[in-house]
Amino acid sequence: MSELENLRNEETNDISYDHVLKYTGVFGGVQGLKMLVSLIRNKLTSKFLGRFGVGMISVYSSISEFLISVSNMGIPFNATQRSGELFEVGTNEQIEHFVKVVRTWVLWTAILSALLCVFSSPFLSYFFFEKEWNHCWEVLMVIPISVSYLLAEGECAILKGLRQVRKVAIIESCIALLTLVLTIPFYYYMGWRGVLIGLICSSLASFITHACFSFKLISYKVSPISRRIFFEGLPMLKKGIPYVLAGISTAGLAMIIPALILKGEGGSMDDVGLYRAGWTLTAGYASMMFVALEADYFPRLSSVNQDTERMNQAINQQVNVCLLVLTPLLILFILFLPWLIRILYTDAFMPVLNMSICACFYTFFRALSLPLGYSTLAKGDSLVFLAMEVAYNLFFGGLIWWLYNAYGLVGIGIALSVGALYDIFVAILVCGYRYKVKISRKTWMIFIFQLICLSATFFFCITNSHELKYIVGGVAFVVSLSFSFFHLNKRSDFLRDVIHHFTHSSGDCC
Repeated sequence: MSELENLRNEETNDISYDHVLKYTGVFGGVQGLKMLVSLIRNKLTSKFLGRFGVGMISVYSSISEFLISVSNMGIPFNATQRSGELFEVGTNEQIEHFVKVVRTWVLWTAILSALLCVFSSPFLSYFFFEKEWNHCWEVLMVIPISVSYLLAEGECAILKGLRQVRKVAIIESCIALLTLVLTIPFYYYMGWRGVLIGLICSSLASFITHACFSFKLISYKVSPISRRIFFEGLPMLKKGIPYVLAGISTAGLAMIIPALILKGEGGSMDDVGLYRAGWTLTAGYASMMFVALEADYFPRLSSVNQDTERMNQAINQQVNVCLLVLTPLLILFILFLPWLIRILYTDAFMPVLNMSICACFYTFFRALSLPLGYSTLAKGDSLVFLAMEVAYNLFFGGLIWWLYNAYGLVGIGIALSVGALYDIFVAILVCGYRYKVKISRKTWMIFIFQLICLSATFFFCITNSHELKYIVGGVAFVVSLSFSFFHLNKRSDFLRDVIHHFTHSSGDCC
């Protein structure tokens, strides 16, 4: 209980602009480390496994993500949202008891995922392994992966809700390093046959790392046969059912996309591997900073979900920081993407270049839609969240099918950007009407200005104007970075403090 007694302090209670920028920077640094580790891991993975092996990783990851989404009952979202509220108004005893309820229900969901995998293994084998039934044992090997990640999700939700942002950042860094150490040796010695073993080891490491931190904060207690705990958790379950259905919709789409590619005109497992690589580049590396939204922003938003003015303030703060920090990085990303693909993968993955360039607006648009969309989660409005997710997945799935058959991998990149733009319109309409959420005029000005800078870079890169793209892109980067620095420096003391610290340190050294 010692760490729980010191739960509320100056750092965890801070909701200023400096705090937003600080922890966006912290998680940006963490994601930078993860990107460096991923660079090494993906380079070695593509070398040892090839496009076929990367495709196999995509298949097993899709199966485990499906099991997790179906089984988690929305417990992690509800746990973060409710513990965020208890952080504001609850006692330590209430928090400790709620954590016991959460852990008990998470244990049940882990058992459910194992049972679901057993009963669905023939179907999953037939669906993913060229209409063959004899791969059930490989599907069953996914059980420890889904169980470990479900248990880890529960512990992570507790840490996020209780504003343990620093601990979450440390955990993310440790897991990145452990994943590299625990997967590459199997790929090297066993080839694609080592994919499952590597995924199992990395998932177990994820749970153990989360447990090392969360168990110190609140000791592990569960009551799996307690009727009281069961009925106390039922409200989370009832509220979580729409989240489960939304998760099924999203995970189902993630499973269907590789199948759509395989069944498309000229589709192959190689194309699935290329799609996975392109997705990692655009939705993985380029949008890593969005991890800060769930780790720090969502608990903060949940704690003020009854105050419209404070909600609007939190949303616009987060959108501004995302747009100002992300856009210069996206411009650099587009300019140097050919080198990144060669560094991160091999020349065999160069077909994803134009797909990733066309998908750059996906990440940019999500800088607006994600902070806005989190208001449905902060409000606990699960039915609205379900409707928005299902509508998006249906729209996006149809778009992928149409544009992939029409334009191949480039069509998938276009579909990603168009889908993200659609998400903005829906989020603005729904959240504005239902929660009175409003994007401020200053935020729209930042959005439009940064969009112009990004669009100029995109145009000259997609037309392959080698001489002009670096000139235009370089100018756009300088303009975007200067614009971002001006606005961040005006709104926050954080940048001034960092600059002063480094200037002062340099002066001392001289």
